[in-house]
Amino acid sequence: MINVFDSAKILCQSAMEIFIGLAKKNIAQKGSFAVALSGGSTPNLMYDLLAQKENAKRINWEKLFIFWGDERYISYNSKDNNAFQAKSHLLDLVPIPQNNIFRIPVSGDYRNDALHYEEGIKKFFNANLPHFDLIFLGLGEEGHTASIFPGSELLQENDALVKDVYVTTKKMQRISFTPMLINAAKEIVFIVAGKSKSAAVKEVLEGKFQPEIFPAQIIKPVEGSITWLLDKDAASQLSQQKKHKKNASII
Repeated sequence: MINVFDSAKILCQSAMEIFIGLAKKNIAQKGSFAVALSGGSTPNLMYDLLAQKENAKRINWEKLFIFWGDERYISYNSKDNNAFQAKSHLLDLVPIPQNNIFRIPVSGDYRNDALHYEEGIKKFFNANLPHFDLIFLGLGEEGHTASIFPGSELLQENDALVKDVYVTTKKMQRISFTPMLINAAKEIVFIVAGKSKSAAVKEVLEGKFQPEIFPAQIIKPVEGSITWLLDKDAASQLSQQKKHKKNASII
């Protein structure tokens, strides 16, 4: 499903409603809600909205469990750390127990940290292939998602659920969910805003299937649903028939 909105703010309001709706639904059905967050400036807008008192009170935070789909291998206190961004924009402002927050470790041994995070996820879900209730993803200008970049070894990873990876173009070590774990999710939601993303959006959604060039194409949920939330700038190169009415939702 592709939904196009007039602005990034309206897009993030829709993303927030999806978050709240799925949280309430899953908590009512099974007593918990497990979500993997993404980093970036656009998700931060959603976090700011969720942190507002009138929105935060709609969620039972004691039943909500937070993970991250990828992380830059930098200090927790860095403004570029995905967990730090979510902490400052949302988690420090809502009554979520600290034990419900599962940050990707950055201890200095990235391979062991990736393995530790995978083992923690398996233990939490009590499953060898966990199914997150919701995974949020972004999209880079070159078509990457999570830390799955063009030409990444993660595109061929068939065993690990979480993997350390060196991103040559960024000259940075990262830890990321692999496509196998992402595609096992019940709901996947892409949040993409800005004209600079429009070419990548068009290639990923309408172009030839070339995940080694446009890695976000590899995201195809096995049994779950996928939703794209785009602002009008990000969607500007899509063919008209692909565009959906704004304010649509998966709820």
